[in-house]
Amino acid sequence: GEKVVRQYEALRDEGFVQCGAGSGGYAVYQFRFKSTTILLHVTPYGPSITDVMPFYLVLEFETSVDVRQQKWANSLAPISSLQLQGPQVLEGYAYQGAFFSPHHFAELKQMYDKQLLAYEAACKKLPIVSKNTRHGGPPRDLPTLKSFLEAGKRSKKREQNTREFNELQKVVRSVAREILALMKKEKKMGEGGHRLAPKGVILYFEGLDCSGKSSTGGLVQAALEQSGYDVGMRQYNRPPTAEQRMRPWMDRFDVPGSSSILDLSQTQDEDGEHIGLVWDRGPAGDFVYGNLNELSVEDKKKRYEEFMAFDRECREKDILFLKLFFVTNRDSIAKTLGKRLAQKKMARDLTTWLQACRSRGEVEDVSFEGLEAISAHIDPTDFIAFNQYERNLRIFSNFVMNTDTDDNPWVVVNTGDRYAARKALMSSFRDHLKGFQSRGQRCSPCLGPKPSMCSAKTQAIGVDEMMKNKFKSSWRHSMIAWVTLLALLVLAGTYGTRTNWDRAWIVGPTKFNISALLEGGNDDDFVNGNNVDDVKNKKIPTNDVNDDSGKEAKAAKVKNFDEESNKEGKDKNVPTIDADDDSGKEA
Repeated sequence: GEKVVRQYEALRDEGFVQCGAGSGGYAVYQFRFKSTTILLHVTPYGPSITDVMPFYLVLEFETSVDVRQQKWANSLAPISSLQLQGPQVLEGYAYQGAFFSPHHFAELKQMYDKQLLAYEAACKKLPIVSKNTRHGGPPRDLPTLKSFLEAGKRSKKREQNTREFNELQKVVRSVAREILALMKKEKKMGEGGHRLAPKGVILYFEGLDCSGKSSTGGLVQAALEQSGYDVGMRQYNRPPTAEQRMRPWMDRFDVPGSSSILDLSQTQDEDGEHIGLVWDRGPAGDFVYGNLNELSVEDKKKRYEEFMAFDRECREKDILFLKLFFVTNRDSIAKTLGKRLAQKKMARDLTTWLQACRSRGEVEDVSFEGLEAISAHIDPTDFIAFNQYERNLRIFSNFVMNTDTDDNPWVVVNTGDRYAARKALMSSFRDHLKGFQSRGQRCSPCLGPKPSMCSAKTQAIGVDEMMKNKFKSSWRHSMIAWVTLLALLVLAGTYGTRTNWDRAWIVGPTKFNISALLEGGNDDDFVNGNNVDDVKNKKIPTNDVNDDSGKEAKAAKVKNFDEESNKEGKDKNVPTIDADDDSGKEA
Protein backbone atom coordinates (compact mmCIF):
# COMPACT_ATOMS: atom_id res chain seq x y z
CA GLY A 1 0.00 0.00 0.00
CA GLU A 2 0.95 3.64 0.34
CA LYS A 3 2.03 3.25 3.98
CA VAL A 4 5.80 3.19 4.28
CA VAL A 5 7.08 0.43 6.59
CA ARG A 6 10.75 0.23 7.40
CA GLN A 7 12.45 -3.07 6.95
CA TYR A 8 13.75 -3.45 10.48
CA GLU A 9 10.37 -2.45 11.95
CA ALA A 10 8.54 -5.11 9.96
CA LEU A 11 11.08 -7.79 10.92
CA ARG A 12 11.01 -6.67 14.54
CA ASP A 13 7.28 -7.36 14.65
CA GLU A 14 8.09 -10.92 13.51
CA GLY A 15 10.70 -11.41 16.25
CA PHE A 16 13.90 -10.61 14.32
CA VAL A 17 16.51 -8.34 15.91
CA GLN A 18 19.16 -6.59 13.84
CA CYS A 19 22.64 -7.71 14.88
CA GLY A 20 24.82 -6.44 12.03
CA ALA A 21 25.05 -4.24 8.95
CA GLY A 22 27.34 -3.57 6.03
CA SER A 23 27.80 -1.42 2.96
CA GLY A 24 25.20 -1.19 0.20
CA GLY A 25 22.24 -1.71 2.54
CA TYR A 26 23.35 -5.15 3.80
CA ALA A 27 21.86 -6.14 7.17
CA VAL A 28 21.81 -9.25 9.38
CA TYR A 29 18.88 -10.14 11.63
CA GLN A 30 18.76 -12.71 14.41
CA PHE A 31 15.85 -14.82 15.62
CA ARG A 32 15.88 -17.10 18.66
CA PHE A 33 14.07 -20.38 18.18
CA LYS A 34 14.28 -22.52 21.32
CA SER A 35 17.99 -23.23 21.69
CA THR A 36 18.79 -22.49 18.04
CA THR A 37 19.64 -19.19 16.40
CA ILE A 38 18.32 -18.28 12.96
CA LEU A 39 20.17 -15.65 10.93
CA LEU A 40 18.58 -13.68 8.11
CA HIS A 41 20.87 -11.86 5.64
CA VAL A 42 19.17 -9.12 3.58
CA THR A 43 20.75 -6.99 0.87
CA PRO A 44 19.25 -4.88 -1.96
CA TYR A 45 19.57 -6.45 -5.40
CA GLY A 46 19.46 -3.68 -7.99
CA PRO A 47 18.46 -2.33 -10.39
CA SER A 48 14.90 -1.64 -9.32
CA ILE A 49 11.91 -3.08 -11.16
CA THR A 50 9.17 -0.46 -11.70
CA ASP A 51 10.72 1.66 -8.96
CA VAL A 52 10.59 -1.19 -6.44
CA MET A 53 13.89 -2.68 -5.23
CA PRO A 54 14.22 -6.49 -5.01
CA PHE A 55 16.07 -7.98 -2.04
CA TYR A 56 18.39 -10.97 -1.93
CA LEU A 57 17.74 -13.13 1.14
CA VAL A 58 19.74 -15.86 2.83
CA LEU A 59 18.24 -17.68 5.83
CA GLU A 60 20.63 -19.72 8.01
CA PHE A 61 19.41 -22.38 10.38
CA GLU A 62 22.19 -24.07 12.34
CA THR A 63 21.42 -27.73 13.18
CA SER A 64 24.81 -29.45 12.94
CA VAL A 65 26.71 -30.52 16.09
CA ASP A 66 30.49 -30.26 16.37
CA VAL A 67 31.87 -33.59 17.64
CA ARG A 68 35.42 -33.05 16.47
CA GLN A 69 36.81 -32.48 19.99
CA GLN A 70 36.02 -36.04 21.03
CA LYS A 71 37.89 -37.53 18.08
CA TRP A 72 40.82 -35.20 18.44
CA ALA A 73 41.08 -36.04 22.14
CA ASN A 74 41.19 -39.79 21.48
CA SER A 75 43.04 -40.20 18.20
CA LEU A 76 43.79 -38.66 14.84
CA ALA A 77 41.03 -40.57 13.07
CA PRO A 78 39.76 -39.00 9.84
CA ILE A 79 36.72 -36.74 10.18
CA SER A 80 33.78 -37.52 7.93
CA SER A 81 32.09 -34.88 5.77
CA LEU A 82 28.84 -35.16 7.73
CA GLN A 83 30.50 -33.85 10.87
CA LEU A 84 31.85 -30.84 8.99
CA GLN A 85 28.53 -30.03 7.31
CA GLY A 86 27.57 -26.37 7.54
CA PRO A 87 24.21 -24.86 8.45
CA GLN A 88 21.06 -25.31 6.38
CA VAL A 89 20.65 -22.36 4.04
CA LEU A 90 17.63 -21.08 2.13
CA GLU A 91 18.28 -18.39 -0.48
CA GLY A 92 15.99 -16.46 -2.74
CA TYR A 93 14.61 -13.05 -3.67
CA ALA A 94 11.83 -10.92 -2.18
CA TYR A 95 9.84 -8.55 -4.37
CA GLN A 96 6.57 -6.83 -3.46
CA GLY A 97 5.87 -9.25 -0.65
CA ALA A 98 6.48 -12.41 -2.70
CA PHE A 99 9.35 -14.86 -2.29
CA PHE A 100 11.01 -16.12 -5.48
CA SER A 101 13.50 -18.91 -5.79
CA PRO A 102 16.63 -18.00 -7.80
CA HIS A 103 15.24 -19.85 -10.82
CA HIS A 104 11.83 -18.15 -10.74
CA PHE A 105 13.32 -14.70 -10.19
CA ALA A 106 15.62 -15.27 -13.16
CA GLU A 107 12.56 -16.09 -15.30
CA LEU A 108 10.84 -12.90 -14.15
CA LYS A 109 13.89 -10.68 -14.68
CA GLN A 110 14.72 -12.14 -18.08
CA MET A 111 11.18 -11.56 -19.41
CA TYR A 112 11.15 -8.05 -17.89
CA ASP A 113 14.41 -7.10 -19.63
CA LYS A 114 13.36 -8.73 -22.90
CA GLN A 115 10.15 -6.71 -23.06
CA LEU A 116 11.96 -3.45 -22.32
CA LEU A 117 14.53 -4.18 -25.04
CA ALA A 118 11.71 -4.78 -27.52
CA TYR A 119 10.07 -1.52 -26.43
CA GLU A 120 13.32 0.42 -26.89
CA ALA A 121 13.90 -1.08 -30.34
CA ALA A 122 10.30 -0.31 -31.35
CA CYS A 123 10.71 3.32 -30.28
CA LYS A 124 13.76 3.62 -32.51
CA LYS A 125 11.77 2.24 -35.44
CA LEU A 126 8.74 4.46 -34.78
CA PRO A 127 9.51 7.02 -37.55
CA ILE A 128 9.78 4.19 -40.10
CA VAL A 129 6.64 2.47 -38.85
CA SER A 130 4.66 5.71 -38.85
CA LYS A 131 5.77 6.43 -42.40
CA ASN A 132 4.72 3.01 -43.73
CA THR A 133 1.47 2.59 -41.76
CA ARG A 134 -1.74 4.53 -41.60
CA HIS A 135 -1.87 4.90 -37.81
CA GLY A 136 1.38 6.16 -36.33
CA GLY A 137 2.31 7.53 -32.95
CA PRO A 138 2.70 5.94 -29.54
CA PRO A 139 0.29 3.21 -28.39
CA ARG A 140 -2.56 4.09 -26.04
CA ASP A 141 -3.94 0.73 -24.86
CA LEU A 142 -2.86 -2.90 -24.42
CA PRO A 143 -3.72 -4.20 -27.95
CA THR A 144 -1.85 -1.35 -29.66
CA LEU A 145 1.06 -1.79 -27.23
CA LYS A 146 1.39 -5.47 -28.15
CA SER A 147 1.38 -4.58 -31.85
CA PHE A 148 3.91 -1.85 -31.18
CA LEU A 149 6.27 -4.29 -29.40
CA GLU A 150 6.22 -6.68 -32.36
CA ALA A 151 8.13 -4.10 -34.39
CA GLY A 152 10.96 -4.20 -31.84
CA LYS A 153 11.43 -7.97 -31.83
CA ARG A 154 13.84 -9.87 -34.00
CA SER A 155 12.72 -10.80 -37.46
CA LYS A 156 12.75 -14.54 -36.78
CA LYS A 157 10.65 -14.21 -33.61
CA ARG A 158 8.34 -11.72 -35.30
CA GLU A 159 7.75 -14.09 -38.21
CA GLN A 160 7.01 -16.95 -35.83
CA ASN A 161 4.49 -14.87 -33.87
CA THR A 162 2.84 -13.70 -37.09
CA ARG A 163 2.59 -17.26 -38.40
CA GLU A 164 1.06 -18.56 -35.16
CA PHE A 165 -1.36 -15.61 -34.99
CA ASN A 166 -2.54 -16.19 -38.57
CA GLU A 167 -3.05 -19.91 -37.94
CA LEU A 168 -5.11 -19.23 -34.82
CA GLN A 169 -7.20 -16.64 -36.66
CA LYS A 170 -7.94 -19.23 -39.35
CA VAL A 171 -9.22 -21.59 -36.67
CA VAL A 172 -11.35 -18.81 -35.15
CA ARG A 173 -12.88 -17.95 -38.54
CA SER A 174 -13.51 -21.62 -39.24
CA VAL A 175 -15.41 -22.07 -35.96
CA ALA A 176 -17.37 -18.86 -36.62
CA ARG A 177 -18.39 -20.17 -40.05
CA GLU A 178 -19.58 -23.43 -38.49
CA ILE A 179 -21.75 -21.53 -36.01
CA LEU A 180 -23.18 -19.37 -38.81
CA ALA A 181 -23.98 -22.50 -40.82
CA LEU A 182 -25.83 -23.93 -37.82
CA MET A 183 -27.81 -20.70 -37.47
CA LYS A 184 -28.83 -20.74 -41.14
CA LYS A 185 -29.79 -24.41 -40.98
CA GLU A 186 -31.80 -23.77 -37.84
CA LYS A 187 -33.56 -20.84 -39.48
CA LYS A 188 -34.62 -23.02 -42.43
CA MET A 189 -36.00 -25.65 -40.08
CA GLY A 190 -38.32 -23.11 -38.47
CA GLU A 191 -39.36 -22.60 -34.89
CA GLY A 192 -40.55 -26.16 -34.35
CA GLY A 193 -37.21 -27.70 -35.27
CA HIS A 194 -34.43 -28.82 -33.01
CA ARG A 195 -32.11 -25.96 -31.91
CA LEU A 196 -28.63 -26.46 -33.35
CA ALA A 197 -26.81 -23.31 -32.24
CA PRO A 198 -27.13 -22.28 -28.59
CA LYS A 199 -29.17 -19.16 -28.07
CA GLY A 200 -26.97 -18.25 -25.11
CA VAL A 201 -23.36 -19.02 -24.23
CA ILE A 202 -21.62 -18.57 -20.89
CA LEU A 203 -17.83 -18.65 -21.02
CA TYR A 204 -16.67 -19.32 -17.48
CA PHE A 205 -12.93 -18.50 -17.11
CA GLU A 206 -11.54 -19.90 -13.88
CA GLY A 207 -8.05 -20.72 -12.73
CA LEU A 208 -4.79 -19.39 -11.38
CA ASP A 209 -3.72 -15.78 -11.65
CA CYS A 210 -1.42 -14.93 -14.59
CA SER A 211 -2.38 -18.17 -16.38
CA GLY A 212 -3.53 -16.52 -19.61
CA LYS A 213 -7.30 -16.68 -19.08
CA SER A 214 -8.22 -13.55 -21.02
CA SER A 215 -5.76 -14.00 -23.91
CA THR A 216 -6.41 -17.72 -24.42
CA GLY A 217 -10.13 -17.77 -23.70
CA GLY A 218 -10.54 -14.63 -25.79
CA LEU A 219 -10.28 -16.76 -28.93
CA VAL A 220 -13.61 -18.44 -28.12
CA GLN A 221 -15.08 -15.01 -27.44
CA ALA A 222 -13.79 -13.77 -30.82
CA ALA A 223 -15.39 -16.75 -32.60
CA LEU A 224 -18.74 -15.98 -30.99
CA GLU A 225 -18.54 -12.30 -31.91
CA GLN A 226 -17.65 -13.10 -35.53
CA SER A 227 -20.63 -15.45 -35.76
CA GLY A 228 -23.05 -12.73 -34.61
CA TYR A 229 -23.24 -13.17 -30.85
CA ASP A 230 -23.51 -10.10 -28.64
CA VAL A 231 -20.90 -10.88 -25.96
CA GLY A 232 -20.66 -9.10 -22.60
CA MET A 233 -18.18 -9.31 -19.71
CA ARG A 234 -18.74 -9.86 -15.99
CA GLN A 235 -15.96 -9.84 -13.40
CA TYR A 236 -16.40 -11.58 -10.06
CA ASN A 237 -13.06 -10.83 -8.47
CA ARG A 238 -14.58 -9.62 -5.19
CA PRO A 239 -16.41 -11.58 -2.49
CA PRO A 240 -20.20 -11.27 -2.35
CA THR A 241 -21.73 -8.33 -0.51
CA ALA A 242 -23.94 -8.60 2.58
CA GLU A 243 -27.07 -8.21 0.43
CA GLN A 244 -25.97 -10.93 -2.00
CA ARG A 245 -25.30 -13.33 0.86
CA MET A 246 -28.96 -13.11 1.87
CA ARG A 247 -30.00 -14.60 -1.47
CA PRO A 248 -29.13 -18.01 -2.96
CA TRP A 249 -25.48 -18.40 -3.78
CA MET A 250 -25.77 -18.70 -7.60
CA ASP A 251 -28.21 -15.80 -7.98
CA ARG A 252 -25.47 -13.19 -7.99
CA PHE A 253 -23.96 -14.61 -11.21
CA ASP A 254 -25.52 -13.09 -14.33
CA VAL A 255 -26.77 -15.11 -17.28
CA PRO A 256 -27.44 -14.06 -20.89
CA GLY A 257 -30.54 -11.90 -21.18
CA SER A 258 -31.22 -11.36 -17.50
CA SER A 259 -29.36 -10.86 -14.26
CA SER A 260 -31.22 -13.47 -12.20
CA ILE A 261 -33.25 -15.85 -14.40
CA LEU A 262 -32.49 -17.82 -17.55
CA ASP A 263 -34.64 -15.82 -19.94
CA LEU A 264 -33.50 -14.58 -23.34
CA SER A 265 -36.77 -13.15 -24.60
CA GLN A 266 -35.82 -9.59 -23.67
CA THR A 267 -32.95 -9.30 -26.14
CA GLN A 268 -33.23 -10.40 -29.74
CA ASP A 269 -31.26 -9.72 -32.87
CA GLU A 270 -32.08 -10.21 -36.54
CA ASP A 271 -31.28 -13.92 -36.53
CA GLY A 272 -32.92 -14.69 -33.18
CA GLU A 273 -31.62 -14.78 -29.61
CA HIS A 274 -27.87 -15.23 -29.61
CA ILE A 275 -26.15 -13.68 -26.61
CA GLY A 276 -22.85 -14.52 -24.96
CA LEU A 277 -21.53 -13.72 -21.52
CA VAL A 278 -18.00 -14.05 -20.15
CA TRP A 279 -17.46 -14.80 -16.46
CA ASP A 280 -14.04 -13.65 -15.33
CA ARG A 281 -13.88 -15.88 -12.25
CA GLY A 282 -17.00 -17.22 -10.62
CA PRO A 283 -18.22 -19.72 -8.02
CA ALA A 284 -14.88 -21.50 -7.65
CA GLY A 285 -13.23 -18.17 -6.82
CA ASP A 286 -15.43 -17.91 -3.72
CA PHE A 287 -13.76 -21.08 -2.43
CA VAL A 288 -10.22 -19.84 -3.15
CA TYR A 289 -10.45 -16.14 -2.36
CA GLY A 290 -13.50 -16.22 -0.09
CA ASN A 291 -14.34 -18.21 3.01
CA LEU A 292 -16.31 -21.06 1.42
CA ASN A 293 -13.32 -23.39 1.67
CA GLU A 294 -13.64 -23.22 5.46
CA LEU A 295 -17.11 -24.78 5.38
CA SER A 296 -17.78 -28.32 6.46
CA VAL A 297 -17.93 -31.19 4.00
CA GLU A 298 -21.73 -31.24 4.05
CA ASP A 299 -21.97 -27.50 3.38
CA LYS A 300 -19.49 -27.81 0.53
CA LYS A 301 -21.56 -30.61 -0.92
CA LYS A 302 -24.63 -28.34 -0.94
CA ARG A 303 -22.67 -25.70 -2.84
CA TYR A 304 -21.53 -28.28 -5.39
CA GLU A 305 -25.11 -29.47 -5.91
CA GLU A 306 -26.32 -25.89 -6.33
CA PHE A 307 -23.68 -25.25 -8.99
CA MET A 308 -24.56 -28.44 -10.90
CA ALA A 309 -28.28 -27.60 -10.69
CA PHE A 310 -27.46 -24.30 -12.37
CA ASP A 311 -25.55 -26.24 -15.05
CA ARG A 312 -28.54 -28.51 -15.72
CA GLU A 313 -30.88 -25.52 -15.90
CA CYS A 314 -28.63 -23.97 -18.54
CA ARG A 315 -28.91 -27.06 -20.72
CA GLU A 316 -32.67 -27.13 -20.35
CA LYS A 317 -32.83 -23.49 -21.47
CA ASP A 318 -30.59 -24.12 -24.54
CA ILE A 319 -27.64 -22.27 -23.00
CA LEU A 320 -24.13 -23.61 -23.54
CA PHE A 321 -22.25 -23.37 -20.25
CA LEU A 322 -18.56 -23.73 -21.18
CA LYS A 323 -16.46 -24.22 -18.02
CA LEU A 324 -12.75 -23.54 -18.59
CA PHE A 325 -10.17 -24.26 -15.89
CA PHE A 326 -6.76 -22.67 -16.65
CA VAL A 327 -3.65 -24.13 -15.03
CA THR A 328 0.05 -23.56 -15.56
CA ASN A 329 3.40 -23.94 -13.80
CA ARG A 330 5.18 -21.41 -11.63
CA ASP A 331 7.80 -20.74 -14.31
CA SER A 332 5.11 -19.50 -16.69
CA ILE A 333 3.55 -17.38 -13.93
CA ALA A 334 6.93 -15.78 -13.16
CA LYS A 335 7.36 -14.92 -16.86
CA THR A 336 3.88 -13.39 -17.00
CA LEU A 337 4.63 -11.29 -13.92
CA GLY A 338 7.81 -10.01 -15.56
CA LYS A 339 5.93 -9.17 -18.76
CA ARG A 340 3.19 -7.27 -16.91
CA LEU A 341 5.74 -5.36 -14.83
CA ALA A 342 7.48 -4.28 -18.04
CA GLN A 343 4.14 -3.21 -19.55
CA LYS A 344 3.42 -1.18 -16.42
CA LYS A 345 6.74 0.64 -16.82
CA MET A 346 5.96 1.23 -20.51
CA ALA A 347 2.56 2.67 -19.60
CA ARG A 348 4.23 5.24 -17.34
CA ASP A 349 6.62 6.22 -20.10
CA LEU A 350 3.82 6.44 -22.66
CA THR A 351 1.81 8.67 -20.31
CA THR A 352 4.73 11.09 -20.17
CA TRP A 353 5.07 10.82 -23.94
CA LEU A 354 1.42 11.65 -24.63
CA GLN A 355 1.45 14.51 -22.12
CA ALA A 356 4.40 16.02 -23.97
CA CYS A 357 2.49 15.70 -27.26
CA ARG A 358 -0.55 17.41 -25.75
CA SER A 359 1.50 20.26 -24.33
CA ARG A 360 2.83 21.02 -27.80
CA GLY A 361 -0.63 21.00 -29.32
CA GLU A 362 0.02 17.94 -31.51
CA VAL A 363 -2.78 15.93 -29.92
CA GLU A 364 -6.04 17.63 -29.04
CA ASP A 365 -7.87 14.86 -27.19
CA VAL A 366 -5.67 12.34 -25.39
CA SER A 367 -7.27 9.59 -23.32
CA PHE A 368 -5.20 7.81 -20.69
CA GLU A 369 -7.79 5.17 -19.80
CA GLY A 370 -6.07 2.47 -21.83
CA LEU A 371 -2.70 3.18 -20.21
CA GLU A 372 -4.29 3.21 -16.75
CA ALA A 373 -5.81 -0.19 -17.51
CA ILE A 374 -2.32 -1.50 -18.37
CA SER A 375 -0.97 -0.25 -15.04
CA ALA A 376 -3.89 -1.84 -13.18
CA HIS A 377 -3.36 -5.16 -14.96
CA ILE A 378 -0.94 -6.17 -12.20
CA ASP A 379 -1.38 -5.53 -8.48
CA PRO A 380 -0.04 -6.91 -5.17
CA THR A 381 -2.67 -9.67 -5.15
CA ASP A 382 -0.88 -11.32 -8.10
CA PHE A 383 2.28 -11.67 -6.00
CA ILE A 384 0.29 -13.01 -3.05
CA ALA A 385 -1.25 -15.61 -5.36
CA PHE A 386 2.25 -16.58 -6.53
CA ASN A 387 3.21 -17.43 -2.94
CA GLN A 388 -0.03 -19.41 -2.50
CA TYR A 389 0.33 -21.35 -5.75
CA GLU A 390 0.04 -24.84 -4.22
CA ARG A 391 -2.91 -23.91 -1.99
CA ASN A 392 -4.90 -22.20 -4.75
CA LEU A 393 -4.29 -25.00 -7.23
CA ARG A 394 -5.44 -27.61 -4.71
CA ILE A 395 -8.69 -25.75 -3.88
CA PHE A 396 -9.47 -25.03 -7.54
CA SER A 397 -8.84 -28.66 -8.49
CA ASN A 398 -11.03 -29.91 -5.65
CA PHE A 399 -13.94 -27.76 -6.82
CA VAL A 400 -13.51 -28.85 -10.45
CA MET A 401 -13.41 -32.56 -9.64
CA ASN A 402 -16.47 -32.37 -7.40
CA THR A 403 -18.55 -30.50 -10.03
CA ASP A 404 -17.42 -32.41 -13.13
CA THR A 405 -20.17 -34.30 -14.97
CA ASP A 406 -20.38 -36.50 -18.05
CA ASP A 407 -23.02 -34.27 -19.64
CA ASN A 408 -20.95 -31.10 -19.40
CA PRO A 409 -17.38 -31.78 -18.32
CA TRP A 410 -14.83 -29.17 -17.38
CA VAL A 411 -12.20 -28.20 -19.96
CA VAL A 412 -8.76 -28.11 -18.34
CA VAL A 413 -6.43 -25.80 -20.30
CA ASN A 414 -2.73 -26.05 -19.53
CA THR A 415 -1.23 -22.75 -20.70
CA GLY A 416 2.41 -23.73 -20.17
CA ASP A 417 2.57 -23.70 -23.98
CA ARG A 418 0.22 -20.90 -25.03
CA TYR A 419 0.05 -21.75 -28.73
CA ALA A 420 -0.72 -25.45 -28.18
CA ALA A 421 -3.22 -24.59 -25.44
CA ARG A 422 -5.12 -22.21 -27.70
CA LYS A 423 -5.42 -24.74 -30.51
CA ALA A 424 -6.56 -27.42 -28.07
CA LEU A 425 -9.13 -25.03 -26.58
CA MET A 426 -10.72 -24.31 -29.97
CA SER A 427 -10.88 -28.04 -30.65
CA SER A 428 -12.64 -28.59 -27.29
CA PHE A 429 -15.08 -25.79 -28.11
CA ARG A 430 -15.95 -27.59 -31.34
CA ASP A 431 -16.61 -30.78 -29.37
CA HIS A 432 -18.94 -28.92 -26.99
CA LEU A 433 -20.86 -27.50 -29.96
CA LYS A 434 -21.29 -31.02 -31.36
CA GLY A 435 -22.43 -32.22 -27.96
CA PHE A 436 -24.97 -29.42 -27.82
CA GLN A 437 -26.38 -30.45 -31.21
CA SER A 438 -26.68 -34.11 -30.24
CA ARG A 439 -28.31 -33.56 -26.83
CA GLY A 440 -31.57 -35.45 -26.30
CA GLN A 441 -31.05 -37.60 -29.42
CA ARG A 442 -29.99 -40.87 -27.73
CA CYS A 443 -33.28 -42.60 -28.50
CA SER A 444 -31.81 -45.38 -30.64
CA PRO A 445 -31.42 -48.82 -28.99
CA CYS A 446 -27.81 -48.96 -30.23
CA LEU A 447 -26.90 -45.80 -28.35
CA GLY A 448 -28.51 -46.93 -25.13
CA PRO A 449 -30.68 -44.93 -22.78
CA LYS A 450 -30.14 -41.25 -22.29
CA PRO A 451 -27.85 -40.62 -19.31
CA SER A 452 -29.58 -39.21 -16.27
CA MET A 453 -28.99 -35.57 -15.42
CA CYS A 454 -28.69 -36.41 -11.74
CA SER A 455 -26.19 -39.23 -12.13
CA ALA A 456 -23.20 -36.98 -11.55
CA LYS A 457 -21.07 -37.55 -8.51
CA THR A 458 -21.88 -34.95 -5.91
CA GLN A 459 -20.05 -36.33 -2.89
CA ALA A 460 -17.24 -34.09 -1.73
CA ILE A 461 -13.83 -35.73 -1.99
CA GLY A 462 -10.80 -35.02 0.10
CA VAL A 463 -7.63 -33.28 -0.98
CA ASP A 464 -5.54 -36.48 -0.84
CA GLU A 465 -7.93 -38.35 -3.11
CA MET A 466 -8.04 -35.41 -5.50
CA MET A 467 -4.24 -35.24 -5.73
CA LYS A 468 -4.12 -39.00 -6.46
CA ASN A 469 -6.72 -38.82 -9.23
CA LYS A 470 -5.58 -35.54 -10.75
CA PHE A 471 -6.49 -34.99 -14.41
CA LYS A 472 -6.18 -37.47 -17.23
CA SER A 473 -3.85 -36.58 -20.06
CA SER A 474 -5.04 -36.21 -23.62
CA TRP A 475 -5.29 -39.37 -25.76
CA ARG A 476 -3.27 -37.61 -28.46
CA HIS A 477 -0.36 -37.12 -26.09
CA SER A 478 -0.57 -40.77 -25.02
CA MET A 479 -0.61 -41.95 -28.62
CA ILE A 480 2.38 -39.79 -29.50
CA ALA A 481 4.28 -41.15 -26.49
CA TRP A 482 3.57 -44.79 -27.42
CA VAL A 483 4.52 -44.24 -31.08
CA THR A 484 7.76 -42.56 -30.01
CA LEU A 485 8.58 -45.44 -27.65
CA LEU A 486 7.88 -48.00 -30.39
CA ALA A 487 10.11 -46.12 -32.84
CA LEU A 488 12.94 -46.04 -30.29
CA LEU A 489 12.62 -49.80 -29.72
CA VAL A 490 12.72 -50.49 -33.47
CA LEU A 491 15.75 -48.26 -33.83
CA ALA A 492 17.52 -49.99 -30.95
CA GLY A 493 16.73 -53.44 -32.42
CA THR A 494 18.01 -52.44 -35.85
CA TYR A 495 21.17 -51.02 -34.38
CA GLY A 496 21.73 -54.14 -32.29
CA THR A 497 21.39 -56.57 -35.23
CA ARG A 498 23.73 -54.58 -37.48
CA THR A 499 26.43 -53.91 -34.91
CA ASN A 500 29.55 -56.04 -34.58
CA TRP A 501 29.73 -56.43 -30.82
CA ASP A 502 33.03 -58.43 -31.02
CA ARG A 503 34.86 -55.39 -32.29
CA ALA A 504 36.87 -53.48 -29.75
CA TRP A 505 35.09 -50.42 -28.35
CA ILE A 506 38.32 -48.37 -28.21
CA VAL A 507 40.59 -48.82 -31.22
CA GLY A 508 44.20 -47.82 -30.64
CA PRO A 509 46.76 -46.66 -33.21
CA THR A 510 47.68 -49.25 -35.87
CA LYS A 511 51.24 -50.63 -35.71
CA PHE A 512 52.95 -52.16 -38.76
CA ASN A 513 55.81 -54.67 -38.79
CA ILE A 514 57.76 -54.60 -42.04
CA SER A 515 58.75 -58.26 -41.73
CA ALA A 516 55.06 -59.22 -41.57
CA LEU A 517 54.39 -57.41 -44.84
CA LEU A 518 57.09 -59.30 -46.73
CA GLU A 519 56.01 -62.71 -47.93
CA GLY A 520 58.44 -65.25 -46.55
CA GLY A 521 60.78 -62.51 -45.31
CA ASN A 522 62.67 -62.60 -42.00
CA ASP A 523 63.73 -59.85 -39.72
CA ASP A 524 67.14 -60.51 -38.27
CA ASP A 525 66.45 -58.51 -35.14
CA PHE A 526 63.31 -60.40 -34.36
CA VAL A 527 64.66 -63.82 -35.29
CA ASN A 528 67.97 -63.54 -33.52
CA GLY A 529 66.39 -61.96 -30.45
CA ASN A 530 63.45 -64.36 -30.44
CA ASN A 531 61.09 -61.35 -29.97
CA VAL A 532 58.27 -61.43 -32.57
CA ASP A 533 55.50 -58.78 -32.22
CA ASP A 534 51.90 -59.66 -32.37
CA VAL A 535 50.15 -57.47 -34.99
CA LYS A 536 46.48 -56.97 -34.07
CA ASN A 537 46.56 -59.97 -31.71
CA LYS A 538 47.84 -62.29 -34.48
CA LYS A 539 51.30 -63.83 -34.27
CA ILE A 540 53.60 -63.23 -37.21
CA PRO A 541 54.93 -66.48 -38.66
CA THR A 542 58.73 -66.64 -38.52
CA ASN A 543 61.10 -68.89 -40.49
CA ASP A 544 63.71 -70.90 -38.73
CA VAL A 545 67.30 -70.18 -39.73
CA ASN A 546 68.06 -73.89 -40.18
CA ASP A 547 64.95 -74.56 -42.22
CA ASP A 548 66.06 -75.75 -45.70
CA SER A 549 62.64 -75.31 -47.22
CA GLY A 550 62.88 -71.60 -46.60
CA LYS A 551 66.31 -71.36 -48.21
CA GLU A 552 65.21 -73.34 -51.24
CA ALA A 553 62.15 -71.15 -51.70
CA LYS A 554 64.30 -68.05 -51.48
CA ALA A 555 66.85 -69.40 -53.97
CA ALA A 556 64.05 -70.33 -56.37
CA LYS A 557 62.67 -66.80 -56.18
CA VAL A 558 66.08 -65.29 -56.87
CA LYS A 559 66.58 -67.63 -59.84
CA ASN A 560 63.19 -66.75 -61.31
CA PHE A 561 63.92 -63.06 -60.84
CA ASP A 562 67.27 -63.39 -62.69
CA GLU A 563 65.71 -65.31 -65.56
CA GLU A 564 62.96 -62.71 -65.98
CA SER A 565 65.49 -59.88 -65.87
CA ASN A 566 67.67 -61.53 -68.53
CA LYS A 567 64.64 -62.14 -70.69
CA GLU A 568 63.56 -58.50 -70.47
CA GLY A 569 67.10 -57.44 -71.19
CA LYS A 570 67.24 -59.52 -74.32
CA ASP A 571 63.95 -58.18 -75.53
CA LYS A 572 65.15 -54.60 -75.07
CA ASN A 573 68.69 -55.28 -76.42
CA VAL A 574 70.27 -54.23 -73.15
CA PRO A 575 74.01 -55.00 -73.17
CA THR A 576 75.11 -57.61 -70.65
CA ILE A 577 78.16 -57.37 -68.45
CA ASP A 578 80.79 -60.07 -68.61
CA ALA A 579 81.97 -61.47 -65.33
CA ASP A 580 85.67 -61.05 -66.33
CA ASP A 581 85.22 -57.46 -67.45
CA ASP A 582 86.95 -55.14 -65.01
CA SER A 583 84.97 -52.13 -66.10
CA GLY A 584 81.78 -54.04 -65.48
CA LYS A 585 82.96 -54.95 -62.00
CA GLU A 586 83.73 -51.35 -61.26
CA ALA A 587 80.39 -50.29 -62.66
